[in-house]
Amino acid sequence: MTVGSPKGSSGELTTQIDVATSPGSAPHEDRAYVMVRIGDDADVHAIDGGAKLILGRGDDADIVVDDTRASRRHLELSLREGRLFAKDLGSRNGTRVGSVVLKSEERPVVRGEEIVVGPAHVTVIALPSPAATVRLLDVVVRNPKMKAIFELVDRLAGVPTPVLVRGETGAGKEILAELLHRRGPRSAGPLVRLNCAAVPESLLESELFGHERGAFTGATEKKRGFLELADRGTLFLDEVGDLPLAMQAKLLRALETQRIQRVGGREELAVDVRFVCATHRDLEKMVESGAFRGDLYYRIAGFVLEVPPLRERRDEIVPLAEAFAARFAAKLNQPAPAIEHARDALEAYSWPGNVRELKNAVEHAVVLAGASPLEPEHLPRAVIAAEAGPPSSMQDHVDSAERAAIERALAAAGGHRQKAAEILGVSKRTLQYRLAKMGIK
Repeated sequence: MTVGSPKGSSGELTTQIDVATSPGSAPHEDRAYVMVRIGDDADVHAIDGGAKLILGRGDDADIVVDDTRASRRHLELSLREGRLFAKDLGSRNGTRVGSVVLKSEERPVVRGEEIVVGPAHVTVIALPSPAATVRLLDVVVRNPKMKAIFELVDRLAGVPTPVLVRGETGAGKEILAELLHRRGPRSAGPLVRLNCAAVPESLLESELFGHERGAFTGATEKKRGFLELADRGTLFLDEVGDLPLAMQAKLLRALETQRIQRVGGREELAVDVRFVCATHRDLEKMVESGAFRGDLYYRIAGFVLEVPPLRERRDEIVPLAEAFAARFAAKLNQPAPAIEHARDALEAYSWPGNVRELKNAVEHAVVLAGASPLEPEHLPRAVIAAEAGPPSSMQDHVDSAERAAIERALAAAGGHRQKAAEILGVSKRTLQYRLAKMGIK
């Protein structure tokens, strides 16, 4: 195998490839590598972030495929934001990614996928490694479970399979829906959002399917529905579990046939829509009870993403709070405030409202703190006093159990707070905060 690169020496590139393909290692921060095989010859090429690589028969191509089955400018590979995209440039004989025929729109490709251009086989062998903390769409991703979900979103973005996102209210389901749209071949098309729980049942059909003029009292104009507006894009149905049964049947037909009929209309309209749904409900139990159609559930749940609540990814609380504080302070034309003094209070709270509650709490604190560092007293009382928690009798029980657990851990650690924190699975700062709050010396 020969090794080549538009930039850098072949020795350096070989080292990079060896490192990139070894267990537990990472490639160059913003560079991808592809191997191009034509017959018995194989070359490795690097693509830097922001750069493009053209494959084709023409002399101006970066990688020349000297075969009549290849067009002069056949395939474009580009690397943006750590992701590799493939695009057919209107070739005569087409391009395949695995078993999928590549069309004119871009398609993200992942490590191990093979692109076929006439006699040339292009294999993605390395992509940029994600940083320890990845910032995407104003979201901090540090937790291993969330990183795995975001990596899966990358794979799902390029396929038309319907996706169901499940998780508690405020956990970030809508962010995943937006990523599925932005990172896929439909990113140039519309992303249309509909909260099924927020629309009165009497208006749902008109909102989803649209209506003709005169279809009902007050319908003075023709209206396009959300399904029509999402044509060649993505329809995000939030709280899909709140759809009434009659509407579920109509949605199922639209999903299966990709055809709709406006209220009061006779003509069937073809649409091309990718469906992403979200819910905080247990749809399987709703199917068992008859509250949700089983055939619709299995259709929208082509792939299911489970978003863990914020209390199960506590390593993201402080980074998220820092990001929210900096962003909101910028809106107020203030410098980003330090949050170190409020760190213990933030980490100790259970955040039943998840990321949404954290964002609101931080913005509340930024307003009260002004240009000063955030202090615990700047946070909402629900955070520092758990006033939004369970009734006092239950809270007393919880506090008593927590005190007993802390005292047992301290006894087992011989009074050493760091060891006690490790036993409890919390940070030393969090333990110290709880000790101070309980008055334990």
